[in-house]
Amino acid sequence: MLSVDPQQAEIDAAVRRVRAGDRDAFRTVIACCETRLRVVVAPMLPDSATVEDVVQQAFVAAYRKLEQYQTGTGFMSWIATIARYEALNERRRWMTERSFKRRYLDEMRIELSAGEAPNELWDGPDQALLGRLHGCIDALRDRAAEVVRAHYFDLVPNEDIAQAHGRNPAWVRLVLHRARLAIAECLKGRPRATHAEP
Repeated sequence: MLSVDPQQAEIDAAVRRVRAGDRDAFRTVIACCETRLRVVVAPMLPDSATVEDVVQQAFVAAYRKLEQYQTGTGFMSWIATIARYEALNERRRWMTERSFKRRYLDEMRIELSAGEAPNELWDGPDQALLGRLHGCIDALRDRAAEVVRAHYFDLVPNEDIAQAHGRNPAWVRLVLHRARLAIAECLKGRPRATHAEP
């Protein structure tokens, strides 16, 4: 006779209660799985501060997909697969932002004349800087913001950006140049970002 894992039986019983309309029963699922999910996702994430968020996202996704789980087949394996997917998404997002920051700062430092590059702005936590950069990008005119996001976030070639806007690549380079100057002024507390687009 096969032995039944008591925790698995507890989870499956809680899942059945949730499906019957008892939402609070999902707390039992969380209590049984939370620690193990942290162990699953932590090695996949470059920023340990995001572990809790990813685990919570996995629970939300699992709750929404609960009807897909077949009781008795191993809930922990099922939700761990969901958690890994969420962790991979978070890792991609983190790497995209890091890539943006690195490319942006390199171009900013090359473009601005000596002494104008606001080196003190780059001190402090990455997330704080990225939040400020996003705010300054949001302050650009709509089309300039679109060009900046396409170039830095989506890595779209300048030729493709130009075609999408009915312009030539030289126009894209000019928009990016003016946008970098405007964002630098915005970061220094002297907003003129709304004038970035030619």
